Amino acid sequence: MIKKIIIFCLVVQTAFSQKLDLRLLTKFGMDQNRDLALALKRIDLQKSLVNTAFEMPKTKVDLQVGNIQTPFVTDYTLGIVQNTELPRVYKIRKAFNESLVKIGESEYQVLKYEYRFNVANLYYELFYLQQVTDLLQTENLKLAEIEKVYKRRQELGETDGTDAAGMHLRILENEMKINQISNKINETEGNLKLILNAEILPDLSFNHAQLDAKANISQNARLEMQQNMIQNSEILTKNEMDKLLPSINLGVMNQSMLGSWRQFIGVAGVEIPIFSKAQKARVEASKISTKIQESELEKLKFQLMNEVQFLQKNLLSTESSLSLIKNNLLIESDRLMQTTMKKYLAGQIEYFDWYLVYNQNLNYKMELLNLEKSKNFTITNIKYLIGNE
Repeated sequence: MIKKIIIFCLVVQTAFSQKLDLRLLTKFGMDQNRDLALALKRIDLQKSLVNTAFEMPKTKVDLQVGNIQTPFVTDYTLGIVQNTELPRVYKIRKAFNESLVKIGESEYQVLKYEYRFNVANLYYELFYLQQVTDLLQTENLKLAEIEKVYKRRQELGETDGTDAAGMHLRILENEMKINQISNKINETEGNLKLILNAEILPDLSFNHAQLDAKANISQNARLEMQQNMIQNSEILTKNEMDKLLPSINLGVMNQSMLGSWRQFIGVAGVEIPIFSKAQKARVEASKISTKIQESELEKLKFQLMNEVQFLQKNLLSTESSLSLIKNNLLIESDRLMQTTMKKYLAGQIEYFDWYLVYNQNLNYKMELLNLEKSKNFTITNIKYLIGNE
């Protein structure tokens, strides 16, 4: 037991010794996720049931004993009969059981993609909140320096303290926003710990989401699962049709004649489903079920394609807005902010004029972070829909 604890501690220390990006964070969570572990066990269970397709009825053994007219002679009749299906019936049954394994494996893939999607959303939410916190803290450092300048001027009698008070008020506003964001960070980290099944959240390395331009919906796990369900339904139809086939009875019989056991008789027969109306109805119902599954597949494809196209348009719009802010608005705003700051420190403009320019510059920076967050979430949704890891 002590060895196991030591090994576990070493594994945890190794996992936390480096900062984890989204890929490593997801892998870390998957390795200890209970739902995924249960899904794998269900697959193993279904695999163990594959050979139950070859199950046969119990062998029928009859022994008859009796006396004939001569009181000292006893006759025996020993019969052994085994009922069996045609070989193709067992083959179809095995194929049906194997199709259930494939459905279980595709369910596992669906769970994996859903898990990655949930982890990614929390990861990028934390990324955004951390960026906003860093931005506000950086702004407060700048404002604190300006506040010091005006406090010195106040001490020298050059100002009445209004400007220093205004700067302090702005710092407090940012501190209030930082505290609110801190509460959101704690809540998001709590949700991430819960989904990771971890008491301690590892250090994270944040990177923006990337999208493979060649990806398409053909890799979507739900599509694969639906295709497996169609295959399962088709095999089930064949299985129902096989119930209309005759089964075979094979056996041997040994019968004594006046005490002699030398009379062997071979037995062969068939069981024919004469009254098959009900079974034929099941076959037709199974065919309809297959058509329903095929319709569900087409419906799913249509939905996925529409959702991906919608998200791709949103992504293009977001990237266009990002480019506008990065390459134009923010550059011009930073230049204007520098000029306004010089004029403000020189006493050429009032606090209100400085505040308008500063607030506009800060809003552009916040909008940049919001657009980057939106881009990360959009790419995450697209990757989930197309089955891209």
